[in-house]
Amino acid sequence: MAINKTVREKAYAKVNLGLDVLRKREDGYHEVKMVMQTIGICDELIISTSADTHGVTLKADVDNLPLDDTNLIVKAANLIIEKYGIKQGIEVKLIKNIPMSAGLAGGSSDAAATLRGMNRLFGLGLTDEELCRLGVRIGADVPYCIRGGTYLAEGLGEILTKLPDVPQCTVLVAKPKFGVSTGYVYQNLRLDQVRKHPDVDAVVDCVKKNDLKGIAFNMENILETVTIRDYPFIQIIKDIMNDFGALKALMSGSGPTVFGLFDNKANAERAAVTLRDLDDVGDVIVTCFENLNSDEVTKKAQITLKSVMDADEPSIEVHDCIAVERRGTISVSYREKDPETGSEILNTMTISDRRLDYSKAGSTSTHMVITPDEATSTIYRTPFGNIIIDIICHEYVLNEIADRIMLELDYDVMQGGTNVNHCNMTLEIEYNI
Repeated sequence: MAINKTVREKAYAKVNLGLDVLRKREDGYHEVKMVMQTIGICDELIISTSADTHGVTLKADVDNLPLDDTNLIVKAANLIIEKYGIKQGIEVKLIKNIPMSAGLAGGSSDAAATLRGMNRLFGLGLTDEELCRLGVRIGADVPYCIRGGTYLAEGLGEILTKLPDVPQCTVLVAKPKFGVSTGYVYQNLRLDQVRKHPDVDAVVDCVKKNDLKGIAFNMENILETVTIRDYPFIQIIKDIMNDFGALKALMSGSGPTVFGLFDNKANAERAAVTLRDLDDVGDVIVTCFENLNSDEVTKKAQITLKSVMDADEPSIEVHDCIAVERRGTISVSYREKDPETGSEILNTMTISDRRLDYSKAGSTSTHMVITPDEATSTIYRTPFGNIIIDIICHEYVLNEIADRIMLELDYDVMQGGTNVNHCNMTLEIEYNI
């Protein structure tokens, strides 16, 4: 029976700390120069294999979203399926938190999260660079969304230069109830009538100097010359944010969303109250910058280890632990008493999509590595001497569901070429809520 696997991915929104359009190319596309920054608003994608379906099935918790192959999630999943000959069906559940048609790259970020998730789900081992080369076939913003953080984007938006993390601050986001067509904005941009272009280089310099006020002072978006002219309500939102003490307010992308940078969260909250009272404002969210490249989340959790050797009775251990999440991995540490000496020992494990590193301390210690479809060697150090064993892993299934991560292992323990034990192990990490 086929075992369904599940991974979860977050798709973060972005804002433009500076956006300039340099020229219109002969092919009709526009060359841009902009500073892209991830913020803390994100969609969540639950991506699963399915033995009961074929192709890609997309479900969402909102009604007004296309679920067919015009959706960038479906396009991204199909791109991986076709390129790597995947036969299993795919189900994607989208929890939508990024406002739609907002200039926050919600669709591109969802596509990027799908590519990352498919890479993990099927153990393809693709690097970010390889994912970016696939992503640009879906949209110019997708390579940036694969990486996230702070970047200078040039060309069509796909030429990326990593910048230092920006200083942290409060970000107030407000989207009017109306939408704006990106195509319309670019079609009506008159570069020959632009008297002053945004100084994106100045923004970059301030990012490098860790100068938040300098970043805000130099933030400009050339597309405001079109969007605010046709939708003057956007300027009203900017004025309200500035009146409440924003370092600066700016339209993101082609609009209509406005974001304001605040060095005082209370001022941002007061501005949010005023904006929510306006009939023409839809979403109002107080958030912050999300510096993904340095992001590390530490959580309290409980780990349960259940193992069965051959036909023996199951062995079950439950420990309180500390879990540290980094992109693509989770590291867990927990303490227990050494059964031989009674002293407290610290055990650690690091889990990724295709590798478990397990270090056990104490009178009997080991560093075990388990990877699917590969044999690995491990040394057990005991008071009576060292024992060398080989581990051949037949099944490695990692699932991420809500506040729980489960790893199921099936492996043989070999010694001197002889099968000593057959083991089934389930490792479950449940975050404290």
